[in-house]
Amino acid sequence: MIEVELKFEIAPDARARLEKYLATIGAARRLQNSDTYYDTPAFDLLSQAVFVRVRNQQRLEFKFNEQAAPEHISCMERVFSLAPGPRQVEEMNSLFAGFLPGWHAAGTVGKSLSENGLIELARIENRRVEYTYENLVVCIDHVEELGDFLEIETQCAEESETRRAVAQVQAFAAGVEARQVHVGYVELWLRKHYPLVYRRGKYQEEHFSAVCP
Repeated sequence: MIEVELKFEIAPDARARLEKYLATIGAARRLQNSDTYYDTPAFDLLSQAVFVRVRNQQRLEFKFNEQAAPEHISCMERVFSLAPGPRQVEEMNSLFAGFLPGWHAAGTVGKSLSENGLIELARIENRRVEYTYENLVVCIDHVEELGDFLEIETQCAEESETRRAVAQVQAFAAGVEARQVHVGYVELWLRKHYPLVYRRGKYQEEHFSAVCP
């Protein structure tokens, strides 16, 4: 699937008003997400804007942008069981090998990470309040050590649908009184804790701020 997403930083005094407004579009679902991101010691994935994470110790999520788009709005997403079946094993190893040429195929997520020397890049803890509006998923996130954010997301099956999906997400966000953030939580976390590693990434908030003050 292709994931299309916009993210905004919410001021502390604006969260209650935003939650009150979003309550008018539907019931909230409360979630706790614990994401562990992985990379090589040389940060080969980060430098290619490839994000590999294990969510809630339940599944592997692999996100990347095939077109190497200059904006951090849409990406391809692949999800794998931690103990995938034969077809998923083949797809998972093929994906990794496409970005890491020296990749050694393995049969489980744990073995894939350990046998290829991937290390923990960041751990992101996120308390999420999730709403659904038509085909949009609208979330208020409290990310540990980073603050409060609004995330608006949809998915499409074909690349030809991406432009329409982006327009829909942008239309919903048009009335939001918040500062748009052009990078993901892992980049914001790295900027705070490991700025030298953060600068190895393809997407950096400062690049967008210089163009879109």
